[in-house]
Amino acid sequence: MSILDPSSSLSRLLRLVGLVAVVWSWNADLWHRPWVAALVALSWLGWAGWVVAPVGSRLERICVSAMAVGGGLTVAQSAGSVITAFAALFVAVSLLGEPIWSGWLVAAGTVLSMCVSMLIEGAPGRLPGLLAGAAVITLGGWSRRQARTAAQRNRLLVEQNRIIRVERDRAAALAERGRIARDIHDVLAHTLGGLVLQLDAADALLEARNVEQAAARVKASHALAVSGLADARRVVGALRSGHLDAAAELRRVIDEHRAAGGELAERVDTAVELADEQAAVALTRAVQEALTNARKHAPGQPVTLTLRDSGDALAATIANPLVAQRTLLSGTGSGAGLLGMRERIEAAGGTLTAGKEDGRWTVRILLPRK
Repeated sequence: MSILDPSSSLSRLLRLVGLVAVVWSWNADLWHRPWVAALVALSWLGWAGWVVAPVGSRLERICVSAMAVGGGLTVAQSAGSVITAFAALFVAVSLLGEPIWSGWLVAAGTVLSMCVSMLIEGAPGRLPGLLAGAAVITLGGWSRRQARTAAQRNRLLVEQNRIIRVERDRAAALAERGRIARDIHDVLAHTLGGLVLQLDAADALLEARNVEQAAARVKASHALAVSGLADARRVVGALRSGHLDAAAELRRVIDEHRAAGGELAERVDTAVELADEQAAVALTRAVQEALTNARKHAPGQPVTLTLRDSGDALAATIANPLVAQRTLLSGTGSGAGLLGMRERIEAAGGTLTAGKEDGRWTVRILLPRK
C-alpha cells in the first residue's frame, strides 16, 4: 500500500509528524495577536482531526476546510501555516470521495485566504512565490487524484474480468454437460428403445407359446445390445479423435433402424459432406433420434429419409405417418430428444423444425456445408 494512501497507517503517522512540525515552528511572539492565534489554533485542530478522521467522511472534509481557512489566513505570520495551507491544497484536490468541483472550491478558497493574509501584512512581494508553490502543490494533488482514480478503475476492471471468467467457465461447463447429456441420450434412447420393442415382442410370442420366434426376438435383442455398446464406443472414439465420417455413420444408423424392424425409404440426391465434426455429429444424431421416435410413436409405419442439396447447405427431412392410438413406448420418453436435436443443429449453425404436416410427423434439418 502506498504511503500516500489515506487508509494506510504509515500515512496517518506522516500526518502526525507534519502536525508536530507545524506546532514546533510556532512563534510564541504571535500570541499577543489573538486573531492570528485563533486562526492558527483552528488550523491545528483541523490537522489533528485529519490525522484520525475516517477516509472520505464528513469529518475529514470539515478538518481539511479548517486547515485551509486557518492556515491560509495566517501564511504571512507563520511558516507552519504555509505548510498547513499547502497540505490543505494537496488533500482537497486529491480527495476521491469528493466531486472535482468541491476540491477546486476548497483550493480556490485557500489561495484567496493566502492572498488576503499577504495583503493584510503588507507583503505583496512574497505573494508570487507563494502562489507558484501553491500551483505546484495543487498540480501534485491533481496528479495524485488521477493516479488513485486509475488504480481504482484497474481494481474494478480486474474484478469484472474475474467475474467474466467465472461466468465464462460456468457457461462452458454447462455447455459441456449439455453435450454429454445429448450423447448419452442419443446412444441410450436409440438402443434401449429398440430393446424394449424387441423384448415386448418376445414376451407376446412367449404368451402365445411361439418359443421359436420368441427366441429369435431375444437373439435380435442381444444383437441390438451389442450394437448399442459398439455405438457408445464409436461415440467416445469420435469425441476423442474429433473426426466422424458422416456418410458412414448415417448408413449405420439407417441399417440399425431396418434391423430393428423399421421400414425406411431413402431419397438421397447429394453427397453427405459437412463442414466439420460437430455438424456431422449433429446430423447423424438428429436422424438417429428421429428414427427412434418414429419406431416409438409410429411402429410399423414407413419412414421417409430425404437428403438434398440446398445451395451451400445440406437439407434433411425425416417423415412418418401419424398414428391415432398411443403405443407402448409413447410415454417412455423424457422429452429431451427433440430439445437435444435442436440444440445440436443450432450449435452447428443450422436450423431444425419438427411438427405435423399433412398427416405426417416431419422433421426438417438444414445444415451449412462450409
